[in-house]
Amino acid sequence: MTLNRRQLFRLAGFTAGTIFMGTSAGISFAKQPEFCPPTKEKPLILSFNENPLGMSEKAKKAMAEAGERASRYPFVQVEELRKALAEYMGGKPDEIMPSHGSAEAIRAAIEAYNVPGKTVLIVPELSYSDGADVAKRNHIPVKYVKMGPNWSIDVERMRKEAAEEAEKHNVIVYFVNPNNPTSTIVDSTLLFDWIKSKPKNTFFVIDEAYAEFVNDPTFKSVSELIKEGYDNLVLLKTFSKIFAMAGLRLGFAYATPEVINKVRDHVAYDVMMNQATVAAALSELKDKEFLAESKASNDESRKILYQALDELKIPYLPSETNFVFIDLKAPLQPFADRMKEEHILVGRPFPPAVEWCRISLGTPAEMRYFVEKLKEFRQKGYV
Repeated sequence: MTLNRRQLFRLAGFTAGTIFMGTSAGISFAKQPEFCPPTKEKPLILSFNENPLGMSEKAKKAMAEAGERASRYPFVQVEELRKALAEYMGGKPDEIMPSHGSAEAIRAAIEAYNVPGKTVLIVPELSYSDGADVAKRNHIPVKYVKMGPNWSIDVERMRKEAAEEAEKHNVIVYFVNPNNPTSTIVDSTLLFDWIKSKPKNTFFVIDEAYAEFVNDPTFKSVSELIKEGYDNLVLLKTFSKIFAMAGLRLGFAYATPEVINKVRDHVAYDVMMNQATVAAALSELKDKEFLAESKASNDESRKILYQALDELKIPYLPSETNFVFIDLKAPLQPFADRMKEEHILVGRPFPPAVEWCRISLGTPAEMRYFVEKLKEFRQKGYV
């Protein structure tokens, strides 16, 4: 049985509940947390693409101070957040819709552009599952497009198949860029040309959850197209990754006002966010030092892992994210099980890449520990 992301989280909560219950209050995340070898109770979590540094100290302080406002509705603070998000994206407040994590924005965007009984979702066969999950819950057929070489997203093939579907259906195209789990980016020129051609009956939902980690200078955010007034797309962002707020559930959609208003019709409110979450987000948006340190730490961790993979001659895809997709040349589950015995949790299966493993990047100290275990596995013939 293949587990999707939502099922896996439920399973993780059941099997690893003792890891977090009763212990989280004692955890203190500093800029570079002190490394301790993992244990059964506190494993090394390299499976959820979180920021291992934890939130910035400034954000934690802002959250604590927000407790004084907990009895008040957050209308004023949410509008302050909307303005800050617009500034962050180089847009305007009426182009922003805050959401409870990016998952809510994914759902709302797809539902907003669904024509019941007449819509098809186009998605790469190896990508983040939430778009397809939303489509299935809304009885929208999902068309998975085969990947290109080295698990690349074949933009031209997607464009061709979307055009064929658009002759008889409304089409929603869901892109994650950089892609999860492959960690690679698509050709920006091809993607931009496709969106700018304004294909008939076609709307694009572009998820850029990991864009802050990208080093490749050829990468371009589709925010550029929104600034130019293109109204056939919505850009989704999250605070779960570089902002280290996965547990606080905050994301947002960015699009032209017409698109944002249509998407907003599919959420209960976009002005009822958590006071503490809003305070933390406002703090981190201003904390350029923390964001720069988070990226620098991630870059160092990636380099440590790359060096070990090269030494061991384990193939991997070039990463533009906070995780690396490695080719085990063998089924994933035995490797994952053995890592779990070492109190290290790695990524879940991602069919059809059944021999590949997604490794989230921890702190540099955590990655040094992981690569030593990887080398031990090589000596034992496990990899």
